[in-house]
Amino acid sequence: MKVTPFFTLRGVQRHFALPVLASSLLLAMSPHVIAEEKKVAESTQTGPEIWTVTSQMPAQPLPNPLTLEYLLNEFPLRSYQAGLNQALWQVNQAQAQSYAVQNNVQLNLEGRLSRREFTEEAQSHNRLALHFGKVLYDGNLNQKQQLALQGMADAEKIRFEAQRELHKISVMRAFFDAILADFQFRIDNEAMAIEYIAFDKTKDRHSLGRVSDVDLLQAESNYQTALLNRSRSEQNLLKMRLFLANTLGYAEARPDKLQLPNLKIYAQRDAKQLKLNELQQSVEQHPQLVALKQQWQAQLHKVVAARNANRPVIRADAWVGQLSSYPELREGSWRADLSLQMPLYDSGLQDSQIEQEQAKLQHYQAQYDALSMELREQVTDLYFQLQLLKTEQKKHYLFGDYADLYLDYSRALYENETATDLGDSMVRLSEANYNMTEWQFKQALLWAQLDYLQGKPLALFVAAKTESEPQSDAEK
Repeated sequence: MKVTPFFTLRGVQRHFALPVLASSLLLAMSPHVIAEEKKVAESTQTGPEIWTVTSQMPAQPLPNPLTLEYLLNEFPLRSYQAGLNQALWQVNQAQAQSYAVQNNVQLNLEGRLSRREFTEEAQSHNRLALHFGKVLYDGNLNQKQQLALQGMADAEKIRFEAQRELHKISVMRAFFDAILADFQFRIDNEAMAIEYIAFDKTKDRHSLGRVSDVDLLQAESNYQTALLNRSRSEQNLLKMRLFLANTLGYAEARPDKLQLPNLKIYAQRDAKQLKLNELQQSVEQHPQLVALKQQWQAQLHKVVAARNANRPVIRADAWVGQLSSYPELREGSWRADLSLQMPLYDSGLQDSQIEQEQAKLQHYQAQYDALSMELREQVTDLYFQLQLLKTEQKKHYLFGDYADLYLDYSRALYENETATDLGDSMVRLSEANYNMTEWQFKQALLWAQLDYLQGKPLALFVAAKTESEPQSDAEK
């Protein structure tokens, strides 16, 4: 006995078409739906779909003593601004990728369970077919959109890398501030000790009636002022370390001992060799300007895309399967289309889109010019600060020589019993050390900022000093 498929028996088809089609749809969709649900479930358990609280403690504890070389070369610095640029980069990259595949071949399963009225008769209007489709021509609209988004992604990538370099300079500055806080505490601690000794002597003399109440109150006031400065410096030790930890991107990674860096790589440079005109021209290599120029070029593709928006679109489509509940009478088992869509009149919509994209083009140009002017001003300021470094160095050297001689003089008076203490000579020596250290840090930061403005990477070879070289107060 020959068995005839249901879709060739019109009566049987009309009776069983709806449940059979429903079963076919469920069977066809089940594996795909299950796989998609499993994929969605897995993706929502990890990745960006889960809101996470960023850990403020690094995976590895900070070394003790902490060196600038380690922070700039090995430590996983975390910049949230750089993370924002990275996110924008990935968004534009993903959008460009979506345009890259948008005009590729598409394969869909189309199904429909339906009833309709036709010639005053209720009929089934079901459908189950595979659809193949592809855009053959769109006037390069899709390609221009892809190029524009890819250009925007490249610009954000440049900003991401530039922000990482700028963040390293911020780490340098925070590291230097923490070390200078150690030096300042040493100065204020010694000054407080001197004022306390003076106040104590004044109290003894006051008890013997040798000084007046005014002199006693003046000595106590000087001591309280010195004590306040010392307390403020002591708090500043912790505050600067907390600022450093926050700059690193880990608020709970508070460093303990800090080791003075070796900054010879910057000390070897000669500011006299710099030429202001060349420096002002070199800012064109600044990554922010390069990124803006990249965005301007990407925006050009958007302008072209707006001009091509009304070009004809030609696409090919094909369907295979049960296209109708009545294949013998109406639609059969396959269909192929070659379609054309061409706008004839859009009430000026295209012109307004072109003007909008051209206005953005002018916006990027204005941003570029404004930032160029700002960077030229910054590089000019850095140039003159660098020119003054040698003069400042001579001043600090002279004060250091004076502090050394003053200490020798005070020590000689003490040994000859002309004076009962060394006075403020130790304070002046500490101030001389502070001034020279601060000058070295200023020199390094000025050169690092100048390199950044010229689009050069940070000089990462900042080695820690040897054991024979001086350490910060936190280490002592």
